Amino acid sequence: MIDTSTLPVLVQRDTTGLFTTSEAIATGAGVEHRAVLQLVGKYEDDLAEFGPSAFEMRKSEGRPTRVAKLNEQQATLLLTYLKNTAQVRAFKKALVKAFYEMAVLVRDSRPKTLEERTQELMGELSAVVDRQRAELEAAAPKVQAYDQFMDADGTYSVGNVAKMLGLSQNKLFTELRNAGVLIGKGHMRNTPYQQYMHHFTVKAHTFTRSDGTEGTGYTTRIQPGGLSFIQRKLGLVPTAPAQTELAIVEGDLS
Repeated sequence: MIDTSTLPVLVQRDTTGLFTTSEAIATGAGVEHRAVLQLVGKYEDDLAEFGPSAFEMRKSEGRPTRVAKLNEQQATLLLTYLKNTAQVRAFKKALVKAFYEMAVLVRDSRPKTLEERTQELMGELSAVVDRQRAELEAAAPKVQAYDQFMDADGTYSVGNVAKMLGLSQNKLFTELRNAGVLIGKGHMRNTPYQQYMHHFTVKAHTFTRSDGTEGTGYTTRIQPGGLSFIQRKLGLVPTAPAQTELAIVEGDLS
């Protein structure tokens, strides 16, 4: 195996793409640079099939030296014209690896084109759509089960929401009062504070007291969006409700 740390830079990059040099090939293959340049001249027509000839002048030991620049295909072809020694075979592998690693580096470091970015975004969007579709399909049975608890006016009773959340009705009332969502005392007890009213519906009704006088009571019901609000507020996870209709008396029995 060739110790590439002792070689000149094997693969470089300019505006035309990736290339190696006759100088690097001479050093790696263990031949004179003059001999490599002679091969470049001798097989110029063959090499031209894979790209135009390119040369540059470099200083070597204080003197200007003509150096050939070869792309990957040209360099690979040129190496076939050298005697197939163990060093040449090892250098061929090192050069192929160097071209591959530089190509990966260039690919990963260049800005993405509009087409590539668009394809990437479309892939991400497709993944989001697929995930949302799967979530909707998974949630469909639960949504259908919850719909059976909804009244004709589109709201839930506190008792039914308690059932969905795995609580008793009295426990849910208590938790909502403790969380400062429902009023705890007075004739408006168990109705929501004003800032939470949009999650609920409060219905007034009259009743007759034992002394024959009439009074006004209030029934708190929960809007569909209020279910997720209560879930977040109390840190609860809805349970899958049974597929049978529940008859639960409203009001706090405590």
